[in-house]
Amino acid sequence: MPKTTINNDSLLDSIRHLPRHHLGSTLYCPSITSISSTDFHHNKLGYTSTPKPMARFDGQENCTFTVRVPRYYLTPTEREDVCRRRTLWGSDVYTDDSDPLAAAIHAGWIRGDWGDDIDLSMLCVDIAPDSKPTPAIKNKRTTEIVSYTPPSPIIPPIGKDLHITLLILPTLESYASTAAHGIKSRAWGRDHDGVSFRIERMTWVDEGVGRAEERGGAARRKRMRFGGLRTGLGPGIKLPLGKRKRVGIEKRGASIGVGVGIGVGA
Repeated sequence: MPKTTINNDSLLDSIRHLPRHHLGSTLYCPSITSISSTDFHHNKLGYTSTPKPMARFDGQENCTFTVRVPRYYLTPTEREDVCRRRTLWGSDVYTDDSDPLAAAIHAGWIRGDWGDDIDLSMLCVDIAPDSKPTPAIKNKRTTEIVSYTPPSPIIPPIGKDLHITLLILPTLESYASTAAHGIKSRAWGRDHDGVSFRIERMTWVDEGVGRAEERGGAARRKRMRFGGLRTGLGPGIKLPLGKRKRVGIEKRGASIGVGVGIGVGA
């Protein structure tokens, strides 16, 4: 399959004169939704996760914003769910309601996961089977900044959290769909009502369990209940059933279905 080359130099040049400020950070914390029994053979988790939209950054083009991804969401199972769901619109430059973790996989910063039943030769996975993280990020005490797209996507190291720093960009006339690194982004037309982003850099850190999770007693109780659902050791969190006839991806007033085939579909 021929490669698609994306060139955004003119877009970056158009905002280079604007002041750059760092706008802070947010915790990557997807919401959890149950799935119907008919979808279980497509999703072994028994649930699907949807990233919460970022704050609006209209008028903040050329500024940066960091999404702090706890290590839990970097496990193979969670990355497989990200690749399956494909909450992602655009190529290299994405709509601001796209999943930053999905963008990091699609843009080649980190490696996705597809489960044992997927033939990687059928996907656009241009990486060696034995690719490993760089030696510098094997040390838990080391903070590793990656300021350029690595030669091959990095396998998230155990015991590390990930900070994804985004560059805020203007709204595009349209957002193209491409298949890259085992995940296919979605296309969007001329009516996106937000701004855009591309990945500026990644930082591997060790925030510790306490700092890399939601704060507060309610969040802690939610994690404890949800832990039963994931491990099968308890009743788990009570998920709402029947609110929607099918699981979709909400995009500011629109809903599209979840792609079942990895990297296949609009």
